Amino acid sequence: YWVAIHPPVLYLGYVGFTIPFIYACGALMSGDVGEGWLRPIRAWAMTAWGFLTIGIAMGGLWAYEILGWGGYWAWDPVENASILPWFTGTAFLHSIMIQERRDMLKAWNVFLIFLTFFLTILGTYMTRSGVVASVHAFSEGASGIWFLWFLGVTVALCAFLLAFREGSAYDSPNY
Repeated sequence: YWVAIHPPVLYLGYVGFTIPFIYACGALMSGDVGEGWLRPIRAWAMTAWGFLTIGIAMGGLWAYEILGWGGYWAWDPVENASILPWFTGTAFLHSIMIQERRDMLKAWNVFLIFLTFFLTILGTYMTRSGVVASVHAFSEGASGIWFLWFLGVTVALCAFLLAFREGSAYDSPNY
């Protein structure tokens, strides 16, 4: 039953990181990267991280018990792609505590949530595009090119926002 439960739970984790990503974009557009954008997303980030953690654990149990790969990760590319946003999401959750307590790491927090969102889309791309041969690869249709376009637009948007606000938003005396 792990095979049926872990994909939707993992997907909830992926989708949940969309809200912090949008808030980070809005914070950069408005120039307010202080604590204001962090308060409303704390619950979203924790919930997304929790679903991602549970989904990865259930997928690891499925791979270990049913598939008999001899380990939780066993170098399956899709499983490895699912843990990458977990690492950056974990770093983000720890890093926002530093920003809230010491008013540091503003640019780093924005970069971390951008990277987390990018990695969730990359994980979805690897699963849905058929680019890898895996028990997780579900499609070989034309959706892969759309994911690549979306990844490109996302990277361009994030790079533009980070470059546009570079320095001015992070060092303002209002924070």
